[in-house]
Amino acid sequence: MSELLDGLEAGLGANAPTGEVGERLSLEEDAVGTLLEATGMDRDPLEAWQPPLGEDGPRSRSVPFLEGLPSLRQIEDQQIVHDYMRFPGMDGEDAVQVGWRIYRRSTESSHRLFVFNANRTQAEAAMGVDMIYVNEHAHSVAMVQYKRMRQSGRNWVYWHDGTGERELKRMEAVDAECDPAWNETGRPGAGTPGDPRLVTTPSMVKLCRTTPFMMNSAALIPGMYLTREHFSELLQRREATGPSGGTRIVEHSIPRYLNNTTFTTLLRDGWLGTRGTSSDYVIELIRRSLSSEGPGSVVVGIHRSEVPPGNRRVN
Repeated sequence: MSELLDGLEAGLGANAPTGEVGERLSLEEDAVGTLLEATGMDRDPLEAWQPPLGEDGPRSRSVPFLEGLPSLRQIEDQQIVHDYMRFPGMDGEDAVQVGWRIYRRSTESSHRLFVFNANRTQAEAAMGVDMIYVNEHAHSVAMVQYKRMRQSGRNWVYWHDGTGERELKRMEAVDAECDPAWNETGRPGAGTPGDPRLVTTPSMVKLCRTTPFMMNSAALIPGMYLTREHFSELLQRREATGPSGGTRIVEHSIPRYLNNTTFTTLLRDGWLGTRGTSSDYVIELIRRSLSSEGPGSVVVGIHRSEVPPGNRRVN
């Protein structure tokens, strides 16, 4: 007990991680908060984050954000864990560090959220973070790639380099695999009657300013959610060419976007994401995120409920 109290006391006096590690943790925290918000749960647990006890050395730099939160692995929800033991890193793979938690809206609620956070070892150099939201009832998946804007003079700018282009190609491939608008003949399909979506492909982007990691905070990072198509269109505009070459997106040049509130509402109500997506495909998306072709960090939320998403007419 004394060792635990000493560790807690040390955690209270700890400084928030900075640099690349702090930036990654900031994005992972935002992803966890967004998943909680999208399932109608409080973000208060984020305020309890403390540096994981006993973590030291190079591998500590890639410890997932989720490992700093109080352990909430409810016994009655172990079936969820059993269902997702195939996720990368859950069996102790050396190259992946994993954290997971289970949340519930309330003791009476059927809404549960399994959150999985994995980092490739040495992920302090991670290029970004992928967030994946899965609604089991709707068999739908939505994926968000975080893109950091850096300050340039008085402007905030996202610079699109070779890494960003590879990430964009990865999103395009994912969207092509999941697009229900094209059937085997290559012609537009009719979709699924009674299950409409505003966006039927999974890939989106969140452009946000580079933000220091803040302990004892549950706030989401202000940002701009864009569909993958909208993001690509912005990169192709004439004003995307920088004064000394290169491709960029300047924050004030984006006329329309979804903010945090609109995005989480649409996600919660089932207006965004794929149809008929299997758990095997979710695992494949996670592996891609953790591969050398991906950002090296992924936060996944599995929303399980007997209640269908969205505003529905009650007869």
